[in-house]
Amino acid sequence: MKPLLKFLIVALALLVALPALTQVTEEMASTVKGFDRELTLVEEALDEARGSDSALVGLYDRVRAVDSQLLSTGVALSPRLTEIHARLEQLGPALEQGGEPDALQQQRVALTEERALINSLIGQLEDMSVRSRRLENEISEARRDLFATTLSRRYDVTAAFGSDLIADLKVRTADFADKVGSWASFVWRFKPGPFLAATTLALMAAVLFLVFARKLLGRLIRRDPEATDPGYFSRLSVGFLGTLLPTLGLWLFFIFIYALYNYFSVLRGDIGLILMTLLLGIGVVNLTWQLSEAVFAPRLSQWRLVAVTGRAARRVKLLVLIMTVTIVADEVITQILGVVGDSLPITVAKSLVSSTIVGLTLLAIDFVRPFPGGEGKPDRPWPGVVRFLLRGTGLALIVAVAAGYIGFADFVSKQIVITGAVAVTFYIGHLAAREMSRENELLHSRFGKWLRVTFELSETAIDQLGLFAGVFFTFGLALVGVPLLLLLWGFKWADIRGWLLGFVNEFSIGSISISISGIIAGIFVFIVGFWMTKLIQRWLDKDVLTRSRIDTGVRNSVRTAIGYAGVTLAALVGVAAAGIDLSQLALVAGALSLGIGFGLQNIVSNFVSGLILLAERPFKVGDWIEAGGISGTVKSINVRATEIETFQRKTMILPNSELINSAVGNWTHRNTIGRIEIPVGVSYKSDPKQVRDILTGIAEDHPLILGNPEPYVVFADFGDSSLNFELRGYLADIGNILTVGTEIRFALFERFEAAGIEIPFPQRDVNLKVVDKDGAVVAESTADLDFGTIAADRRARRDEE
Repeated sequence: MKPLLKFLIVALALLVALPALTQVTEEMASTVKGFDRELTLVEEALDEARGSDSALVGLYDRVRAVDSQLLSTGVALSPRLTEIHARLEQLGPALEQGGEPDALQQQRVALTEERALINSLIGQLEDMSVRSRRLENEISEARRDLFATTLSRRYDVTAAFGSDLIADLKVRTADFADKVGSWASFVWRFKPGPFLAATTLALMAAVLFLVFARKLLGRLIRRDPEATDPGYFSRLSVGFLGTLLPTLGLWLFFIFIYALYNYFSVLRGDIGLILMTLLLGIGVVNLTWQLSEAVFAPRLSQWRLVAVTGRAARRVKLLVLIMTVTIVADEVITQILGVVGDSLPITVAKSLVSSTIVGLTLLAIDFVRPFPGGEGKPDRPWPGVVRFLLRGTGLALIVAVAAGYIGFADFVSKQIVITGAVAVTFYIGHLAAREMSRENELLHSRFGKWLRVTFELSETAIDQLGLFAGVFFTFGLALVGVPLLLLLWGFKWADIRGWLLGFVNEFSIGSISISISGIIAGIFVFIVGFWMTKLIQRWLDKDVLTRSRIDTGVRNSVRTAIGYAGVTLAALVGVAAAGIDLSQLALVAGALSLGIGFGLQNIVSNFVSGLILLAERPFKVGDWIEAGGISGTVKSINVRATEIETFQRKTMILPNSELINSAVGNWTHRNTIGRIEIPVGVSYKSDPKQVRDILTGIAEDHPLILGNPEPYVVFADFGDSSLNFELRGYLADIGNILTVGTEIRFALFERFEAAGIEIPFPQRDVNLKVVDKDGAVVAESTADLDFGTIAADRRARRDEE
């Protein structure tokens, strides 16, 4: 009964759940059909959108959205397919007619049909995924062709300034006046209250922001005219904050007024586009004004970020503003033409005029001599590279305009101004962050003094705050700046998303999945990880650990350990990012272990020994050690070997395995205290107590010998020629042992000489015997025997005889 009961319960559960699960599958089928319709609509609209980049970007976004939904739908169907397989296995094979209830047979048939439907849907999803990728590539190619066509298209410049230009100007101006007039009339009649309320609220929000910012940071953004020599960080911070806060206030006003106008239905679609372009243009002009004021400071030379003359600062600022106003006016006219109707003569004429003005302005900047030449000498020009870029770009724009390549000239001129303004802003921010990270730089700045007074922070806290703020600010600028510059150069968010999503594409060879983008991403990830590891090592070593007064050896161990860990982690993440399954590396690991066992055992032994040295730390960088017959200072502990510098300034490289397997003496292991021992011998005629007192006095008088433990004298031995003593004292730094030993020996000699104490040299008694040729003793030396004088030259005595 129990198996039958279990079978009935399972069958009942399947029958209850089947309708709901079947409904879910049918909804999935409807969704898949919707994907197919969307891709069909994109294919039909592609030909019409080939002349507009914005339309192509819209189609690309639609295809990317479908592509992501295809993936999510396939992932959602996979568990259901697995569940159907499991339930069919529970039901088992079909029995003969009448061998099982009809309900179970119907259930098995329904599950089989649903499985077939899901397999069909997954196949359709795969086909549509290929179709969406093809559409993405086709749209990207269309955008590249459009961009190339726009830049390389040549116009008849002379024909642009004919009668058609005047006629088009009259018509377009009248149309624009009518649109603006009708909108103003509509607002005045039907929306005066909301219009005034939106304008007032936006203005109040911007004013409140600026008032609060100036109240909070007023001293930090104001250039003090009485300051004689402000620090570079102070100039940078004032320039950056002085640019950022007013710009944010103005942009806040623009954002609020545009959002409130939309909220109160004050704007029409066409007027909204023109207003947005106008507000953006005013914002760019303001940003350029603030930047040029921060960099050149024409009225306050002590606050300039670049060392140029006052005349050059005023001229360059004016020329930069001329370029910016020209580009903004060109863009506003372009947007107006998009509303009232495009006109080829007006488009060519405005692009020609704006590109020519930008080119002439660049040439004018090239002729400025910004740097003072010294006493009696003319001002110096820009560096050669800057002059080449200014002159080359200016001439290229003018030549391109004269040749009729208006699209190319217009694109380059706009990018010079807009990209330059943004790049200079982020570069100033980068310089401010770098200066902020320097030791004690924030502490001595106006911002640091304000922090110390306002929040009562300590000097160490402000210094650490500057360090972390600089690093965080640098990464933030990079995170925002790179995508923003890409957007300014014509890339869209869809492009950036497409690049990121493209990294997951892969193809298979057998059971191995390979992705070229994944491999490139893996290499890039490893390089970034390696670079970040080095950056963190340098940051910890030079800033954090140094300021924490941590021992040099500990700093080196921490830095080396972080280096090993960072490189290993970067390698593992890089391999994973490349799409390589780490579990498939077992064979490689086995072959590598075999190679290690034979040919790399010494290298691995040294490597492991290096890790043991870093972990146990029997010595550290800067210690004075003796190992392998070598005495010197440890300079570095590397992966394979340790570098030791002897006192003769000779560098010795010792394998780490030798330092692990042999005895190592460390003079400075726990601390630098060490004992100095000065042996000395005196004559047997000397008074030992007097010698002891003299030695003790010399030790007590020396400033580098510690008083605790006290120095003492050891009567070592009765030598062959002397009474042997040994002076022992302790030094706070054993590294001074040679200097102290030399000074003590000088003092010993002087005091012994003054006290009449003799330092004897070794003496021996020689007994001589004179024998004849038979070996008999003729004479034997005694204390009273006189041998006379020994002649120095035997030939002279023979001659005398």
